[in-house]
Amino acid sequence: MGHDTRRSRPTVRAPGFGPALALAVLLPVAAGGWSARALYHERFLFAGDRGHVHASSVIETPGGQLLAVWYENGTPRPQTFFRGGDEDKRDDVRIAGARLAHGSTAWGDPFVISDTFGVSDNNPTLAIDAAKRLWLLHATLLAVPERAWDSAILWYKIASEFEGSGAPRWDHERLLVVQPNGLYEEVARVAEHLTRHAGRERRGDVQRAAALLDRLKDPFARRLGWMPRTHPLLLPDGTLLVPLANENFNLSAMALTRDGGESWQMSRMVPGLGVTQPSVVRLQDGRLLAFFRDASDDRRIKRSTSEDGGLTWSPVESTDLPNPGGGIEALVLRSGRLLLIYNDKESSPRDRLAVSLSADEGRTWRWTRHLEDRPGERFDYPSVIQSRDGTLHATYSYNLKTIKHVQFDEAWVQQEAP
Repeated sequence: MGHDTRRSRPTVRAPGFGPALALAVLLPVAAGGWSARALYHERFLFAGDRGHVHASSVIETPGGQLLAVWYENGTPRPQTFFRGGDEDKRDDVRIAGARLAHGSTAWGDPFVISDTFGVSDNNPTLAIDAAKRLWLLHATLLAVPERAWDSAILWYKIASEFEGSGAPRWDHERLLVVQPNGLYEEVARVAEHLTRHAGRERRGDVQRAAALLDRLKDPFARRLGWMPRTHPLLLPDGTLLVPLANENFNLSAMALTRDGGESWQMSRMVPGLGVTQPSVVRLQDGRLLAFFRDASDDRRIKRSTSEDGGLTWSPVESTDLPNPGGGIEALVLRSGRLLLIYNDKESSPRDRLAVSLSADEGRTWRWTRHLEDRPGERFDYPSVIQSRDGTLHATYSYNLKTIKHVQFDEAWVQQEAP
């Protein structure tokens, strides 16, 4: 796992959001360390009450802006379709966004970027395709309160004009109707495995296997429940690969488009139950490597590889990195190192958020540093990019009340504690 190289930092109080750190910190490098000064800079995207705020995604636009999106509660509807219970499933949940102009020190005012009337919009993610167009993908929950994530449908929206201020003007808004490839075979394989290995202490696995097979008969379970989470991956040939997971079966697959969203091809299912919200990177030899949020009892981040551009995937295997069932994201840096941002603990609360670096494609993680470590609080669902100037930008949910943006560099992660 590596050592924690976190350096203590001065704190101030941000109204309504608990402790916040100093807005800008340039940290000196320890003696014998790196030649450049380590960079660390942080800010909140907004203050004030916007309800339940979660699941951000951040990109850098071709014009040099940062654009971030998240989901939040909007204005309560005069006619209530669903109110109460979990705030992230209410009928007023919408996708909001904000911009950080190039050279600015503060994010602009938030704006609504997508809002489906009467239902909850969730889990947005952003991408820039080969034609330099902006993509927004998100799920819309059709059947709350009776069903939630497992009733999701998947939208994608594309904009050619999106620089400037405010919400983009969408050229296309379409449904991505998933036609799962190999779902029957994978569920049958998993059910057989559960039944064969069910012993006296695992009798529940027999019922679990039967439930999976019964759910497989439902065409809505097969077609609904597909959720995005992490950034799509743009491949060298212009293919846009969208990582997806199905909430009805806790299985993952990739949707690929080679013609800008006019048509789609689904990968085979990733072999393994309990792997969700994949984050996919491309290695130097052209192989794709996916890391998965763990929805099993193993409590470890999972990984799988593809040697054919994401169409088929190897059986999943566990890494040494802990995971409490929280969101993760991976990124290959220009240095060739691999970065992973995740909650580095086995159980909730998600009160630690770590960044780890690997110099051997994720086999070992030599450097780890914490962006957050405050017992009892919540910091999760991170999104991370490397901007054109080489610095790293991460956004993440901050106690479900706002989104925090942290800018740092590799030297900061690698820096030894004083």
